[in-house]
Amino acid sequence: MSIKKECGPQPNLESCKTCGNRLDSILCSNPDVLLMVEKARVSCRFKAGQIIFYSGNDPLGIFTIQSGLVKLEVISASGAAHTLRLVGPGGTLGYRSMFANEPYHASAVAVEDCELCFVPKAEIMNIFKSYPELAMKLLSHISKDLRMAEEKWMDQMDKGASERIAEALIFLQDHFAHQNWTRREIAQWAGTTPETVIRTLSQFEKDGLIDQTDGRSIRILSRDRLKDRAEIR
Repeated sequence: MSIKKECGPQPNLESCKTCGNRLDSILCSNPDVLLMVEKARVSCRFKAGQIIFYSGNDPLGIFTIQSGLVKLEVISASGAAHTLRLVGPGGTLGYRSMFANEPYHASAVAVEDCELCFVPKAEIMNIFKSYPELAMKLLSHISKDLRMAEEKWMDQMDKGASERIAEALIFLQDHFAHQNWTRREIAQWAGTTPETVIRTLSQFEKDGLIDQTDGRSIRILSRDRLKDRAEIR
C-alpha cells in the first residue's frame, strides 16, 4: 500500500480545527467526532499521477481530501481506463469498500497535487459506534453517489460519443474549472477513446462551440448550444 510511504507526520498541514472543509466532511462536521479524528488521523501528500490506493487492495481506513483532486479509476477487460468519479476537497474515499468489507473496486489516482487525511479502520469503526447518527449522514452520501453513478451509466447507454463528450465538457467546467483536462482524461470520463475526443473537439471548434487555440485548455464559447449537443434537459 502507498499509505506507509506517503503518509506520516506533516506539521505544515492545517489542523482539523482550522480545516475549511470540515463542515462538508462526513466525519468532521461534528465537533466531538472532530476531536477523535484529530487524534487518529495521519496526514498524507500525493503528487499528481500518484496512486493513493489500488483496485484489489484491502481497505485499511478512510481518506478525506483537504486539497487537490482525486479520480476513481477502473481498467476494463480490454485495458481501457474509465473514470468513475472525481472527488475534490471535503470529499471522502474508500468508505464503500471498507464498510462492505471487500477490496477496493477502483484505484484512486491524484489528478493534481493533493493533501489528504487518513483515519485507520479501527478508529472509524469506533467513531461510528460512538456516534451512530453519522450512519444517516453516510447513507445520504452513498445515496447521492449512487444516483450520480446511475445517471452516468444511463448516459453511457443512451448517448453517442459526441453527446457524452459535450456533457463531459460541461460537467468538468461546472465542477472543476481550475483544472486543464487532457484529451485522454476527457475520454476516460466520457467512456470513449482519446482519438474520438480529438476528432469531436475539432468538430465542436468548427461549429463555434468551443475554443482550444491555446493548446491544452478548452474554452466553452456557447454553453447553451453545447448543452443542446449534449442533450441535457
